[in-house]
Amino acid sequence: MQLYLELKRVLNKPINIVLIILLPLIITIASIIFFNGFGITDVKLGVYNQDNSPLSQFTIKLVMSFFKGGTLTYVDKNFTEQLEKGEFNAVLIIPPNFTDALYKGQKVHIDFIPSPVDLQLSVGIFNVLNSIFNDLSGSPFFDPKVLKYLFVGEGSPAPDFVPKTKNFSTKFGDLFSPAILFLSVVFLLLSVGILSIVNDRELGLISIFKVNNEKWYKYITIKFLVLFILGLIVSLVVYIGGYFFGIKIPLSVFLPLATLGVIFHSSLALILSSLSPNKTAANILSISFAMFFFFTSGSITPVSTLPKFMFKLASYTPVYKLTYAIRNYQLNGSPIMEELKYLMLLSTVFFILMILISKKEFAKK
Repeated sequence: MQLYLELKRVLNKPINIVLIILLPLIITIASIIFFNGFGITDVKLGVYNQDNSPLSQFTIKLVMSFFKGGTLTYVDKNFTEQLEKGEFNAVLIIPPNFTDALYKGQKVHIDFIPSPVDLQLSVGIFNVLNSIFNDLSGSPFFDPKVLKYLFVGEGSPAPDFVPKTKNFSTKFGDLFSPAILFLSVVFLLLSVGILSIVNDRELGLISIFKVNNEKWYKYITIKFLVLFILGLIVSLVVYIGGYFFGIKIPLSVFLPLATLGVIFHSSLALILSSLSPNKTAANILSISFAMFFFFTSGSITPVSTLPKFMFKLASYTPVYKLTYAIRNYQLNGSPIMEELKYLMLLSTVFFILMILISKKEFAKK
């Protein structure tokens, strides 16, 4: 009964209804519309050159000339770990028949393998290279026999970049939306949850609960369950809404990640609410943490270009782990078990901290 009353109390506030309904919708639509023009300049490319001819080396230099400030590293076949750690934004694989195919006027496919870290840069690189190489098709850049002519016929096609991951989308809306599934819920939980305890304290409700001998653990449990239920409901609503926007992630992958994300951020919101001296401080903390998670998620800004310490810090945030797990699954079908273990451990720790810190509210005189 008390759980129902607390839930009703939260939903009776118009601002909370607006947040629950509009916030996930606005963030998801905005990510699809506004980030289609996302651009790139500095990139980190790895090249696995199986041809090693002067012509293939010329092509590599041509590729790097398109990215001011970009860095190039030659790699061997064991590049997967570096790619998954974000040391490269993408790896290009030049096939062993590269030069022979160009001499014969055949279309050459250069394999393109994106990194799940800063996937937005990988998409940008792919789009830039494909566009420019298509424009260069038919030019002397890719006809080793006829360099004395300014332009050659259609028989000398430019190499073609081919993604070597099964679900690599070059639309920026598709790229950002999976991460937004989690970010919208994070923002909601922080916005609603961080005022939960501090508001009761300022209204004198906690003092009344203590006078009436309310059990502290009952109070904390109800507060947590309300946020948990809201978080799960909004997660499922956003998931269903995302499905109509073309975000197709199996529920068996999304739901465990979303559940652990809700547990962590609900616990964090109540911890911050309990530690906040007043509502003003709570609101400042809410905005600060929301922006921190927004920028460290890797969904918008490239975290791999941050200073090493900052990148390391960002890679340990739950929202980064959530985003990375979804992207890696989408690109490579990789299991999410490692991310689930990490999130489960962190969620458990913060849940226990939430109980211990919130308990002190009832110990205050």
